[in-house]
Amino acid sequence: MRGFAGFGTTLVMVPLFTLIIDPAPAVMIGILIDVAAMTTLFPRAARQAEWRSIVPMLLSGLIATPIGVYALLVVDADAMRIAIAVMVILSAAVMLSGWTYRGERTPVRSFGVGLVAGISGAATGIGGPPMALYFMADGGPAARVRASLNAASFLRMGYSGIAIAIAGTFGLWAYATIGALLPVMLAFTWVGSKMFGAVSDSTFRRALLIILIVIGGIVLVRSIA
Repeated sequence: MRGFAGFGTTLVMVPLFTLIIDPAPAVMIGILIDVAAMTTLFPRAARQAEWRSIVPMLLSGLIATPIGVYALLVVDADAMRIAIAVMVILSAAVMLSGWTYRGERTPVRSFGVGLVAGISGAATGIGGPPMALYFMADGGPAARVRASLNAASFLRMGYSGIAIAIAGTFGLWAYATIGALLPVMLAFTWVGSKMFGAVSDSTFRRALLIILIVIGGIVLVRSIA
């Protein structure tokens, strides 16, 4: 998902992780694995990205991320699982519908998108969809959208992951889990990057978004039951 589409990795990882561990370490593990996997993608993405929109997002993220971190650490675990599941289902459903933002991309609006992505990303690990819908607005080349998402996500999520790690009190097991899963993530990020341009973009995304709705539904049912 990261290598192919440039977003949505934590949409897959975080809700599944919350089925076996608490939301706070689930979000941190998902974010830091994703950030580490993006390290090799960032230099090229930075050269192709649309920084005019990214910079205001990053500035607002500096303000919004601590709010999301606080919510992640203090809200009841089951309530946070429900919030994560709802975010996954809504995000996937909106993207599956084909809706995109059609307005002008101004610095003020980019700043606002960064606020939403910063809070939701730190609180639930799901900050990519707001940015994805925003970057897709102008119907520009898929490669530029992908590069912008990778560059913005790398910097925003890196900040969020570090903030959660510092604020939380996670044991060594959480960081050992990151180390164990990272090679798998790196390998399949490479696979995804090779698939880009060789596989139908619409078919790939549609299948993954349907899977995400199912995953969100499973987490939601388990959290409520």
